[in-house]
Amino acid sequence: MSKKILIAFLLLLPSTALSQDYRPKYEVFGTAGYGTTYDDEGGVGRGLDVGAGFGVRAIGKLGFEGSVNRIGHQREFASSPVRFEGTGVFACANAVYHFSDSKAQPYVIGGIGLLHHEDRSSGLGPPRPPLSASGFAYNFGAGVKVFLNKHISLRPEFRVFVGDLGKAGGTEPPFSLLRGSVGIGYHW
Repeated sequence: MSKKILIAFLLLLPSTALSQDYRPKYEVFGTAGYGTTYDDEGGVGRGLDVGAGFGVRAIGKLGFEGSVNRIGHQREFASSPVRFEGTGVFACANAVYHFSDSKAQPYVIGGIGLLHHEDRSSGLGPPRPPLSASGFAYNFGAGVKVFLNKHISLRPEFRVFVGDLGKAGGTEPPFSLLRGSVGIGYHW
């Protein structure tokens, strides 16, 4: 009889581990991904996007995060000396809604913040120094937090960032970024 109880316990143990709630209060995370940038006339380049942030699970499935991410973008034309190049930095405060408290937690995210962009494009006329501008930004997206254990999660995510730099930024407003990324989070 005790062998049957032991076997049942060992068979049920993995399912109880998968059904546990993963709702830690705090998270720090880093992300790396690839993005494409646009202005009102089309694509102004692609590049590597890196970022970091801090999050807190406030009430139930609702959380809040602060994040900063940076993309360096570039686009060259083979038959022309025109080269679009620049760096965009988005600093945002976000609300995150988790659809689950299980080991895999799909979520939606959205927020507001600031965009700072430096435009180093060339070939569009006489040489000029880099143009720099800052303005309002917002973002929205979706992803999933997959807990590898109680403290570590992977965060594949797709997000759209949009910022308004006005005419001073070298790019025509709005400046936007479509980004796919993977993050690693530490929770406690």
